[in-house]
Amino acid sequence: TLERFSVPCISFFGESSNDGVKPGALIPGVSCVKLDCEGAEIDILLSDDASQASSWLGTTHIIVEWSFAKKRRVSIFHDAMNNLRKAGFEVFYEGIGSWWDTDGIMWPYPNDLVIFAIK
Repeated sequence: TLERFSVPCISFFGESSNDGVKPGALIPGVSCVKLDCEGAEIDILLSDDASQASSWLGTTHIIVEWSFAKKRRVSIFHDAMNNLRKAGFEVFYEGIGSWWDTDGIMWPYPNDLVIFAIK
């Protein structure tokens, strides 16, 4: 039998409200985060919160599978990587500085890209 039930949805970084700050999925004490959210990582990394070091709490290592199938523009990818850099992370991925790693280019490959970021 099929059973249906509700699952609460919480933001990754948490939310401010009139009642204070609601904690998000990222909690204190987490030092390594792997994001592979079938495209949701794009919205997370493009958010204003992603560019603030305080949003990442104690996180020192991030691994992300960037889904170019969802957003093929390399400039959008760069915006997300710049958010991580603003938050104090050093960012690594295959092809940094290669011919496709410039704004105005559409992702030319059929596969996604794995990003490593460390503080």
